[in-house]
Amino acid sequence: MMRQVIHLAFHYFRKDKRQYLSFGIILLITALILHLSLVLTLRVDPAYDEKAAALHTSDVDVLIPAAMDSDRLEEGLSRLDGVTELEKQHGVMLPAVIKDFRGTDFRLNLIFYRYDASRRLNMLEVMEESGGSVRNGVYLPLYIAEFGEFPVGSEITFDCDGTLYTYTVAGVVQEMQYGNASAETMGIYLPSMPYQSLLACHPAAEAVGYSLVTEDGADNRTVLSKATGTVEDNGGTVLYSVTNESRKQSRTMVSGLLTVILAAFAAVVLLVSVFLCRFRIRNTVDEEMAQMGVLKAMGFTSRTIIAATVLPYVLTALAGSVIGAGMSYRVLPGLVDMLALQAGFRFAVGFRWDALLLTVGLLTAVTFVFTFLAAGRIRKLLPIMAIRGIAEGGNIRKNAFPMDRTPGGIEFLLMLKQMASSAKQNALLFVVLFVMTVLVVFSGNLFYNVIVKPDHFTLTLSEETPDVIFTVSAGDMAAFRKDLNSREEVTKVLAYAVQRGVKVNDENVTAFVCEDFSQTRNDLCYEGRNPENPMEAAVGSAVAQASGIKIGDTVEVSDGDATASFRVVGLVQSVNCQGEICELTDGGFSRLSEDTGSRSLYVYLKDSDGGDNLIRQAETAYPDEIVSSVNYARTRSEAQGLYAVVVNAVILVIFLVTGLIVLLILFVIIKSIIVQRRQEFGIYKAIGYSGRQLVMQLAGSLMPVSIAAVMSSALLGLVYVPTMNRAIFGMIGAMKNHMQVPAGVLLVFASAEIAGTFFISLLLAGPVRKTEAYSLIKE
Repeated sequence: MMRQVIHLAFHYFRKDKRQYLSFGIILLITALILHLSLVLTLRVDPAYDEKAAALHTSDVDVLIPAAMDSDRLEEGLSRLDGVTELEKQHGVMLPAVIKDFRGTDFRLNLIFYRYDASRRLNMLEVMEESGGSVRNGVYLPLYIAEFGEFPVGSEITFDCDGTLYTYTVAGVVQEMQYGNASAETMGIYLPSMPYQSLLACHPAAEAVGYSLVTEDGADNRTVLSKATGTVEDNGGTVLYSVTNESRKQSRTMVSGLLTVILAAFAAVVLLVSVFLCRFRIRNTVDEEMAQMGVLKAMGFTSRTIIAATVLPYVLTALAGSVIGAGMSYRVLPGLVDMLALQAGFRFAVGFRWDALLLTVGLLTAVTFVFTFLAAGRIRKLLPIMAIRGIAEGGNIRKNAFPMDRTPGGIEFLLMLKQMASSAKQNALLFVVLFVMTVLVVFSGNLFYNVIVKPDHFTLTLSEETPDVIFTVSAGDMAAFRKDLNSREEVTKVLAYAVQRGVKVNDENVTAFVCEDFSQTRNDLCYEGRNPENPMEAAVGSAVAQASGIKIGDTVEVSDGDATASFRVVGLVQSVNCQGEICELTDGGFSRLSEDTGSRSLYVYLKDSDGGDNLIRQAETAYPDEIVSSVNYARTRSEAQGLYAVVVNAVILVIFLVTGLIVLLILFVIIKSIIVQRRQEFGIYKAIGYSGRQLVMQLAGSLMPVSIAAVMSSALLGLVYVPTMNRAIFGMIGAMKNHMQVPAGVLLVFASAEIAGTFFISLLLAGPVRKTEAYSLIKE
């Protein structure tokens, strides 16, 4: 029996090797994308854990002013339940502006540490270092060095409270304590002399960082809460705190998002391949019905014929999935480099047997199941009926569009009749184009919101986005603000501040303090509303979920020793702070501190390109009031440019894959039509129809179904694209997104897909024109 199966399967494969090849290519694409997704899923999280363990990274970090440190506090932290090890490091914590960060100014909270300090925890791994000693050198974390384009030997300038510090990059280090800009706080490492010089200039900024290692199974959020409580009990103030889980989420956010998109992409292509193999099996039964009847009459069992029919597809799926998985390793290095840049740590991706077995096993199993089910109708074939070309139920077809009763030209009617007689091909084409249009529409919507209207994407991922930010001194800023408001190019000025070390119901959060949230450009509230008076607050999504806070509840907000009650009127989001935020009005924050926190002026311009000119004029007129200034519009533009590069690459890949799959599907369909109707085409040629007319008729017969599939999927995109956006961005904490879904954009991309489909159909229908009438009839 096995010999019969192999011999018969080889016959089927040799007869339709091109169509098996097209099916194999689709499976190859599916395997490549799926394998990438699986490798990232199986590797990124373990890579983070391995690197964190290798560098003895702490589980909880708490940073306090050095003036508030004491032996009693250190002893209290070391005795906390769940803490197994503790270490403290001195540093200088300053809000700073990094000059010429990818051509613009980049604002971050920086913690300057001594590079040569002894460390048991949060160790540094030198990635690159200058050959000799560097005068006034600095060691940068991987993220700043590579993303900011500061190679070893170059100079980097920090603007700290209005004082410029320029250092030469002596080396690049990999560390797991801070990592990337999502947390808005990063470590910088200075040799002893530059560090002491910086400390001498900013003695009040000296800080002490406590790093805690917890026992296995300990809840780090609980330990952090107890640690900050211990700090406050000892008269201290928390400047910065973080758990390892929060760091990990921030660093692996993009890789997780990319993994989901790749997996969804692979699922769509797999769905197409399933429909294709089902169509081909059923089409094979129709084409080979007489031969199968003869085989049954000769004694071949249904099981043998089914096995021979299914085997080529299974072997093709096996080969395609193995080759596709192997090819993914050509793509992985570049993909991993991009993810490593965002994550702030490098990791190697080697060969993964588990990912290979999952990819090959899944695709082969799915192919086997669906081809086996589709081939099941072979059991119902009766030998004598099959030899006569009649399957179960008969094959009598209705005369669709009778030419004597249907109005229209002869060529138009022939096209309609051909369309009606190819019901199975049309069903396959409709499903494939409908599904692939989902990808086209999604990429088109991404193109619109990132390339055409980049603010939509930026507002989704960021907090407030003014054009210029002025950090002013603690003195009276009324005159400076009045001058800004009087300028013609300025539309409005808001007092806005970001306050760290605040607690909501004992949960550490970052407080956004503004005089009037209704005037902000980016409304972070996704449920309820923003606070409007000193008794109201809005809390972040992570805080609300962790404490079960709902709108209308009362929460305790504390800053140091001061605590006040606020009524929750809204829920707000923050991707960069992982939802660990709250919003307070100036009056609300003044209930906690005499400092209202509004030492930053957010300036909004009529033309965002005028930021540099405004900064020059303001710094000349108010040198004492301005501590630092940032052209935030340019920073935003640089970030949008980086997003644009990535999105353009994604869109290009989606369109190439979509075009290739449509090409392969149309090849299968058109070849099937030509084989089934070769005598009919021969007759048309014999009675005078030109090859061009037959090509147009064949390609045109596919267009009504193509247009219906593409347009219906595109219009339904008005419903499913917002749902997809909410699901994707919700994974990274963006509960509310600003992505718009214009119908016109969807229709433009859909029209481009229809035009491409018609052009491909014309090319693939070309063999009809080149074949002579006699061979079409008798071949």
